[in-house]
Amino acid sequence: MNLKTWALAGAMVLAAGAALADDPMANTYGNTVNTTDKASGAKGKMMFNQDGTYAVQGTGQDGKAVSYNGHWTLKDGDKTICMTPDAPPDAKTAPPPACAPIEAHNVGDSWTVTNDQKQTYDVSISAGR
Repeated sequence: MNLKTWALAGAMVLAAGAALADDPMANTYGNTVNTTDKASGAKGKMMFNQDGTYAVQGTGQDGKAVSYNGHWTLKDGDKTICMTPDAPPDAKTAPPPACAPIEAHNVGDSWTVTNDQKQTYDVSISAGR
């Protein structure tokens, strides 16, 4: 499985924000962003924190568990989220940095997003962690 999938998915996953106009990520805090890579089928659960950190837990297409932490930032007038794993870029447990567009979404919403690596994900937000 391509682990960069989750970073990118996360970026796209983060398209899940927006209860507050000044914080498009507000609906992700305390909830879970679920991602499925449309090409590989790899699944991930992402937990975003208001302090700009995130954690990912998932299962690759090979069935093995994968987890890592990272940092996220917003740019382009809060229209893009960029995610950077804490592991070095050559690490086998975390993907490289990636960016994706974000849009306002609520708990229970599902959508599809494509990141700057041309990876497409099905994304949803579920209540709680």
